[in-house]
Amino acid sequence: MHANDSYEDRLKMVEMHNDILKRIDTAIKKKRSIEACWLCYSCFESRIVRTLEKVSEKCSKRNCYLSKRVGIVKRIECLKRLSNLDYMGTKSFDTQLLGSIIVWCKERNKYVHALVTLNNYEGMDKKFLDLAKRGKPLVDKLYEQTTEFRNIYYDSEEIPAFPTRAEDKCQLGKKK
Repeated sequence: MHANDSYEDRLKMVEMHNDILKRIDTAIKKKRSIEACWLCYSCFESRIVRTLEKVSEKCSKRNCYLSKRVGIVKRIECLKRLSNLDYMGTKSFDTQLLGSIIVWCKERNKYVHALVTLNNYEGMDKKFLDLAKRGKPLVDKLYEQTTEFRNIYYDSEEIPAFPTRAEDKCQLGKKK
């Protein structure tokens, strides 16, 4: 496989991501916890979507990354299914890590929605700071695993057929 982005753009992306990782650390140190959480969440979403762009090329649904209405939890669940099936280098993703990221994202969403309610306002800084401190190591681990995945992906000659077991279990686009 080959990269869709130019070499120059990939270098800029590395620089950008290194800057974002430093900004997360700085935000945590300066107790700008909401900013740190927002950046962690953004990193999770970026890494997951870019991975799904690569691995779902032969998926007939492709909803996991194309649809704007699909949340990060559903996307991570898709990646977990693919990892369990060892599809196209996705075995590099630890499904426990992906599960921890899901838990983290759900907690972040709960805090975001509770942030500007009188009953919850006090103590939110501490909750967000704790969340940020738990989120940064998850970001670091996800970056490591994404790098490992990309190395496997780019070493591959072609993308194999998409596993029907993964498509069959896909809940995206289905009405409940």
